[in-house]
Amino acid sequence: MPSQQKTGYYTFLVIYILAVFSIGSWIERYQTVPLLLAYCSAFMGYVFISIKREDSKTLLSVGILVRILLFISLPTLSDDLYRFIWDGTLLNTSIHPFAQLPSYYLDNPVEGLSQELYDRLNSPNYFSIYPPLNQLIFWLSVTLGQSDWLFSANIIRVILVTADVGSFFLLRELLKLYDKPASLAYWYWLNPLVILEFTGNLHFEGMVVFFLLTGMYFFEKSREWLSAAGLGLAIGTKLLPLIYLPFLFLKGLKNRKWWISIVAGLIALLTLLPMLDTTFLKGMQTSLDLYFRSFEFNASSYFIAREIGTWIYGYNNIALIGPLLSALSFISIMVISIIAYLKNWSLPKTFLFILTIYLIFATTVHPWYILPLVAFGILSGYWYSIIWSFLIFFTYIGYHKDGFELPMFIIVIEYLITGLALLFELRMKKVKT
Repeated sequence: MPSQQKTGYYTFLVIYILAVFSIGSWIERYQTVPLLLAYCSAFMGYVFISIKREDSKTLLSVGILVRILLFISLPTLSDDLYRFIWDGTLLNTSIHPFAQLPSYYLDNPVEGLSQELYDRLNSPNYFSIYPPLNQLIFWLSVTLGQSDWLFSANIIRVILVTADVGSFFLLRELLKLYDKPASLAYWYWLNPLVILEFTGNLHFEGMVVFFLLTGMYFFEKSREWLSAAGLGLAIGTKLLPLIYLPFLFLKGLKNRKWWISIVAGLIALLTLLPMLDTTFLKGMQTSLDLYFRSFEFNASSYFIAREIGTWIYGYNNIALIGPLLSALSFISIMVISIIAYLKNWSLPKTFLFILTIYLIFATTVHPWYILPLVAFGILSGYWYSIIWSFLIFFTYIGYHKDGFELPMFIIVIEYLITGLALLFELRMKKVKT
């Protein structure tokens, strides 16, 4: 590389590192201007160095470095950590985290559950929604961290960074299996949203991606039991990967691997056993019901349906619209699964479009929800998820010191550009075939 190009390359590397570090360490989510300037700078650096991919060892080291730098501070963009600590503290004192709402413990004190911690909870009036596999990690972080919140956060970070490293190497191996350049894995490894939401904000979709890629890799290698284990643990971490089981069952009919989806479901059920009692079922049912009937954030089809519903009923009838969209989502996922089976789509392509369909009908689409799409898109040759990972960050504009209010035009721009990118890719691939 000529010296002038090398200077530019390393300049973008430095900009990228500093921008990601500043967002994950000291810029608060309500500081809109510096937050967006830093993210745009980080994404600009990310695109440049990912296209160049001049030195694989340097890029691997950079990805590790920016993740380690985020260990010095508590999450700046999310307050989910405090629910993790709350649940972990309850488990540490042998109390079921689904037994009572957090407010109950204000009148019935438990050591470690302070008023300060309660005030930081983002959903104090709702039951926990995290399954036992996550709860085990919460318990471990509190047990080792004691009352040090940063130490507890970093225990979780170690686990999530380990999953990220595993995802990177699995992506490389899968890309080789699909006859694509292994270096494309850096588009995932260096993605600013991946780093900020997993290592920075401690969202467990990072583990979901790792387990799904594990299941995918061993499926392609015809190591069925390991594939089922990976898929089952993905479901045990977050129930959402259940949406892939119908396709896996259909795909397995061709080569007698249909049982993988069933074993994956059983493994997921096994991860629930440590807490599987009436307390867990009642609390989880309440949480899921509230999620589908009350929560709304950065949705696409739901917001359109909401406006139509408001025109018809005179109010936001989310209690009806939410379940209706869930039913439409289920039907659409089944249709996509059948099409994918009949047309012999690859696992990454099928997983990509199934999750995309789910998110289109969802009432809540947080930035970290789309990140599995980045991995699946890289593997299947679709890039709209990279564009979406840039645009969806702008939903942080809605945060203010006194609350949250996201301008509708941000959502319209996000979905319009992402949708056009998807349609363009579909059109181009159709033309090539």
